[in-house]
Amino acid sequence: MNWTLFFRQSVTNIGAMSADDSIVKAADQPMPAQKRNHAIWLGPLIVFVGAVSYFTFFVRYPDLRDTPVINLPLVLIGTCVSCLGTWRAFFKSNIYRGKILGTVSLAFSLFLSSLFSGYIVHISYQVPAPTEITESLNVVPEFTLNDQKGNPVSPSDFNGKKLIITFYRGYW
Repeated sequence: MNWTLFFRQSVTNIGAMSADDSIVKAADQPMPAQKRNHAIWLGPLIVFVGAVSYFTFFVRYPDLRDTPVINLPLVLIGTCVSCLGTWRAFFKSNIYRGKILGTVSLAFSLFLSSLFSGYIVHISYQVPAPTEITESLNVVPEFTLNDQKGNPVSPSDFNGKKLIITFYRGYW
């Protein structure tokens, strides 16, 4: 078969086609298969791993517990991936599928992100209310320790003032 002749005939047939013929031919074509929208399930998975790993693993280490530099970005990235998946499902629906699952995954990601962020920002830094045991500790026994400059300090030096005693081990 002569490919050059075939190509010329095809081009002439397309040029001779009216606008209505092209619409009919386009309607006869099957729609291309939609791609899977992996961001829909990947986003909530990242949020879940970020939130749960904080309580199961990272809470053991004081630096990572007090400032969750690993978990908070993970939760934020997972929420952004869920937003991307939902955006793809709604605004590029001819390419990607998953409108219902995208909405559910975004809602789950936002809910878990808000719970985790609320815990980190608000609940974990709450000072507990005084109890009978802590109120009975108003009287401090007398002792003397050296401060960071080597000067002796005792609780009686702070009579009439509120005093919080913190023993800090440091990183040595």
